[in-house]
Amino acid sequence: MGQVLLGRPFKQYREGRTQYLTFVITQECNMRCTYCYEAHKNSRNVMSQEVAYRAMDFFLKQPCQDGAAVIEFIGGEPTLEMGLIRDVARYFRKAVGRLKQHPWHSAYVFMIGTNGTTYRSKEVQQFLWENRYHVNVLITIDGSKRKHDMHRRFKDGQGSYDLVAENVQLWLRQYPGTPTKVTFASDDLPYTCESIVHLWDMGIETVPANVVFENVWKPGDPEIFESQLRELADIALDRGYWRTHNTTLFWVPRTGHDESDRNWCGTGKMVSVDSAGNLYPCLRFMDFSLATPGRCARPVGTIYDGFDEDKLRAFRCLRKSLQSSKECLECDMEDQCSWCSAHNYDAACSDTVFERKTYLCEMHKAQYRANQYYWQQLRQQHGLGPEDIEDHNVQSCGYY
Repeated sequence: MGQVLLGRPFKQYREGRTQYLTFVITQECNMRCTYCYEAHKNSRNVMSQEVAYRAMDFFLKQPCQDGAAVIEFIGGEPTLEMGLIRDVARYFRKAVGRLKQHPWHSAYVFMIGTNGTTYRSKEVQQFLWENRYHVNVLITIDGSKRKHDMHRRFKDGQGSYDLVAENVQLWLRQYPGTPTKVTFASDDLPYTCESIVHLWDMGIETVPANVVFENVWKPGDPEIFESQLRELADIALDRGYWRTHNTTLFWVPRTGHDESDRNWCGTGKMVSVDSAGNLYPCLRFMDFSLATPGRCARPVGTIYDGFDEDKLRAFRCLRKSLQSSKECLECDMEDQCSWCSAHNYDAACSDTVFERKTYLCEMHKAQYRANQYYWQQLRQQHGLGPEDIEDHNVQSCGYY
């Protein structure tokens, strides 16, 4: 058991029994990534200390159903407001310290999702040291230089790879084993294999990755994607990466039809708060993340008045069966097929959250076929299969 790593489900902090609290510190960013879903970045909506403290008090007073908290600071680029992040973390530690019986008294993690450009700054490094036993940083580096710089650019159009790659070396020394996150769009599909291998060779052993959910795919893209993934499988098998490295581009295939009726993404299992104190089931339901003209934000309450049960009801009802077509439910390749509830809402013909979009359907089918190829080759070459993975029945989480 445990001989195979590539394809194994990712293990989560405290096995996923955590409450995610997302503070959208700012809607501004020092970069303009071409595939970013945050369509309306701006410098206006920066969270004040007053709102942040009030939000923390609100969360600490809620009934606690989970034994740990992940307090996530996000943007835009959250490290542009490191002073506020530092103050909120200090406030939380003092507030929860007074609540001796609170489950989050010691079981919490501060998480920062960053583009990595400011990682070496004094403010960031001081924060990491001050919270060294309760902090995790996720830096996004998107693969090889040409792939990364194709999309992840500064406002002036310059690529950010050289700066981020330098900072990643420090990050890996401080947080060995931490994953990065890779997103693929249509134009960079030919660099799929080289990008994953590049990150593995940099020392990033775990790489969550996915294609974008938006309607950007062209004829021929599924064939390119499948070819790239088959090449990645061959390299992993040839170089032994299947024993030592992992990516969500491969997964443990299920036996038989998937009968679970869960919602794919984390909508309904997390809470996000904006600079005005509005509460959302995910930051992608905020107005700066919605691309469709006239599409309204979907708050589910405020930190001042609490949650609105009527507005929460739709999100609590989200199920695969309630938002999928008959074709999707009966598809032989639905194994690990994903969707984003907020994107479904953004792209829907009305204001419903139950209209599942399938723009990436053919891309997923290509990924499914490549996944089958990987497991067949692993069996033929090494006599191993999904049964040789520990916890192979654990669901891997979605990333986007």
